[in-house]
Amino acid sequence: MDKLDYLILSELLKNAQKSFLTIARRLGVSPSTIVKRYGKMKEDGTITSSVVSLDLSKLGYQGKAFLMITNVPNKDKSATIESLKKIRNIMLITEIIGAFDILAIAPVSDLNSIKTLVREVKKIPSVQQVEITCIGDTAFPINSSFGEVVSKKCLYLSASNADL
Repeated sequence: MDKLDYLILSELLKNAQKSFLTIARRLGVSPSTIVKRYGKMKEDGTITSSVVSLDLSKLGYQGKAFLMITNVPNKDKSATIESLKKIRNIMLITEIIGAFDILAIAPVSDLNSIKTLVREVKKIPSVQQVEITCIGDTAFPINSSFGEVVSKKCLYLSASNADL
């Protein structure tokens, strides 16, 4: 990757819906250059997909619940993950390293929705323990400031890369 690639990423991270023409004008190159560079970054896996960010409050949710799950020793984590996928509202499930085995994230609307969520997770035979924390942030999967942080990193990398 060179300076131009980092600058393109920076622009896309600020607004993934920005047109190639707008990016080209901003960076002083042709739109076909942006299209080619974007295509190359998709092909080599630098850009894997585009993500829609949601404001879950517009859908009636008040925040997100983070469920830190400990699996029963010697039980298959994949069975727990498959069971979690069937629980309403769980939007993200991942294995983690540390004090817990699995992290699940779900939007919540009130205390009753949290209680229902935890009750459903505890019904899974391979779940030993569930700890929960909730936050009032309703952006999903990440808040809008994340794109700005990564964009700044791309700008920093572009400044240290003189291949343009």
